[in-house]
Amino acid sequence: MIRRPSAASLLLAICLLLVPGVVSGQEGSPGVPPTIASLSANGQYDVLTYTNFPDAPEYGDATIYYPVQTPAPVGGVAIAPGFMERQRHINWWGPRLASHGYAVLVLDTNSRRDRPDVRAEALIAAVRTLRAENGRSASPLFGRIDIGKMAIMGHSMGGGGTLIAAHEHPDEIQAAIPFGPWQPDGLFDQITAPTLVMAGSADRFAAVDEQAWLHFLSIPESTTKVYLEIDGGNHYIADSERGTDLPTIGRYGIAWLKLYLDGDERYRGFIYGEQHESDIDQFSRYVTSP
Repeated sequence: MIRRPSAASLLLAICLLLVPGVVSGQEGSPGVPPTIASLSANGQYDVLTYTNFPDAPEYGDATIYYPVQTPAPVGGVAIAPGFMERQRHINWWGPRLASHGYAVLVLDTNSRRDRPDVRAEALIAAVRTLRAENGRSASPLFGRIDIGKMAIMGHSMGGGGTLIAAHEHPDEIQAAIPFGPWQPDGLFDQITAPTLVMAGSADRFAAVDEQAWLHFLSIPESTTKVYLEIDGGNHYIADSERGTDLPTIGRYGIAWLKLYLDGDERYRGFIYGEQHESDIDQFSRYVTSP
């Protein structure tokens, strides 16, 4: 089903594109160092959304969030919800990531009960949708996506799907971020994309010692990976409605994409260095490898 953007959205996009300097001089832009504050909130770019792109049979309804004005093509991010969840449970990631310079597709699964392997195929289909938008002349993102920079993310079974997709389609993605991942008996020794596993120590639905931590350990030591565990955090650490510390979760997600999708070394300190050290009391475990 094809859905059209509103006239107001199109007018806003045209107006913003005609205004010089809309994004100049803001934190995170070239020459202006990123800060904890700038990564803990929406970024420098105005964000619009659209849903009028060709449907994919692997997933249901979906929304693309994108930055209105960027100096160069942007990377793409596909995000899947968890068991019985819809877009609204994770859609805060859309404007947050898009405002920092990414095209973000947040999807609904065909069935809210879809298992992780089905969600994995939905994520890969969504990545292919984003790549196709770069070449579709009617797309607001025509010619504006770097098709060689694609990441996937997901919550719970969507997190399990993220790990499966990274394991089974290593040539399709360049970064992965599962949060609160659920996938029993997961062995992910074929993952090569830099992977940030985020979890809560008090998760009752996907107990970390049986899920996220074991998933992390199964990723090869040769793969760049980080395990981030929020002390006292529950299953919904990255949920739009129930997340208790979204600024911190968002900060690490943005820094990971900036460092490993964009290759921007200014963000390394937020994962491994001085800026990360200021967060250390929030984590029950924070493990890096290699």
